[in-house]
Amino acid sequence: QETYKLPHRLIEKKRRDRINECIAQLKDLLPEHLKLTTLGHLEKAVVLELTLKHLKALTALTEQQHQKIIALQNGERSIKSPVQADLDAFHSGFQTCAKEVLQYLSRCESGGPREQRCAQLLGHLHSVSSQLLPAPQLLSPPPGPLGKGSSCSPPCAPGQRP
Repeated sequence: QETYKLPHRLIEKKRRDRINECIAQLKDLLPEHLKLTTLGHLEKAVVLELTLKHLKALTALTEQQHQKIIALQNGERSIKSPVQADLDAFHSGFQTCAKEVLQYLSRCESGGPREQRCAQLLGHLHSVSSQLLPAPQLLSPPPGPLGKGSSCSPPCAPGQRP
């Protein structure tokens, strides 16, 4: 039994040394910002946890980039997050609605004080679009007399909604 214990202890020590060496190499491979998330000495378990966290983040990033490459190969411009897609749909709908309102008003109302109201509406829509839409102004003033008064203030008093 004594002859068995000695080789077993040596084999076990070599195995632990190999594990410790691998953990030390993993610790060296970790980015500095992950090492700084812990205070003091990095325990072996913490090194393994941080390594897993980092590998998962890298895997997710690689997958996202892979999807973008596939999308570009398929002719799509870019993959958008669901929130960005919803925001783009909102922007497009707002722009379409504003243009329809302006076209309707320019067809139905012409001359006199109503043209001034159209100019005020145009100004109001421009101010709302600049507040809601982070992109450059999506609404362009329509050609003709309404474009001149686009800087008019909205017909409602401040704080009131039309």
